[in-house]
Amino acid sequence: MLYDNLARIAAWTPMVLIILIVGSAVHWLVRRKLRLAPSRRLSFVDAASRQIFGLSIIFLVIAYLPLAPLFRSAEKLSAKEGQRFPDVEFKLVSDGSSHRLQDYHGNVVLINFWATWCAPCRAELPALNRLQQRYRDRGVVVLTLSDQRPDEIADFLQKTAPDTFNGRVESYGWLAVRDFRPWSVVIDRMGNLRDYVFGMQDFESFEKKVVPLL
Repeated sequence: MLYDNLARIAAWTPMVLIILIVGSAVHWLVRRKLRLAPSRRLSFVDAASRQIFGLSIIFLVIAYLPLAPLFRSAEKLSAKEGQRFPDVEFKLVSDGSSHRLQDYHGNVVLINFWATWCAPCRAELPALNRLQQRYRDRGVVVLTLSDQRPDEIADFLQKTAPDTFNGRVESYGWLAVRDFRPWSVVIDRMGNLRDYVFGMQDFESFEKKVVPLL
């Protein structure tokens, strides 16, 4: 599905930009040629070149203004795929105890970055809880992480995702999550990043990413 791969598409931002820039150059050349030879004007070529130019401008604005952190994070995740994921430090919401991602080495870990103010995040938590319930005996750890205060998220998590491992972090470090949620990453038993996705997912989507690693 296209939606399942939006994060991977975002990781290709530089390549897409190059294609659009080249397309813009072609647009300029075509327009120039058609002006010099009006008798051979091809309206559909002219229209297509205009669309390419317009898309270039729109994509540049989106990629390098409001969504710039999102694209940068996708690029970083793409570059780290197949490599060791950073050893994230967090505190469990339930008791405040300190933990690290390394504590779950040997398990398949799905980390979900979320917040209570994010409606899609709230909607997908039951699916994450279901995933933990079904596959915990096969070595799956579903870890939700939020940078909100424990008192802001504890009651909500108890109602919607009581079986997942729920942690709190001060910041997400190198991953420029900012106000873009939810994000999810899948880490194999050796601690390597194997998959990533942003946007709300359903149970089947999460299952499809985790089961092949068991």
